[in-house]
Amino acid sequence: MSKKNVIKGRWFDINKKIKKRLNARYHKIKDWKMDPKGYFLIGVDRKKKIIRVGYCKFTKLGNSPINDMVATVKGKTAIEIVNTLIREKFISTLQHAADMGIELQKAELSLKYGFKYIQDQDLKLDK
Repeated sequence: MSKKNVIKGRWFDINKKIKKRLNARYHKIKDWKMDPKGYFLIGVDRKKKIIRVGYCKFTKLGNSPINDMVATVKGKTAIEIVNTLIREKFISTLQHAADMGIELQKAELSLKYGFKYIQDQDLKLDK
């Protein structure tokens, strides 16, 4: 294989054998699917320098849905929290796991660099 078809990796050489080239896309309404296991409320505690996550389940009785927060998780980093949520089986879809990783990373960055964190919104400087 020619050198232009090889990527020098940190530990291994990687042969480029690309079979597909895709343009990424995502539609907030059409592509989003609710995780049947529930959802999360994420907040940052600046005084204690931690991220707080509430795990919520929903049930429907007639036309009135009922939402219950049934667990909380706190931690300092996105990776430790998202792995705890997966280990505890609070997340059942890959899309939800990816979304939580993104949201928790934004929460972690907001603590570290002083950004204003509001779940599901872009980060903003707190000034």
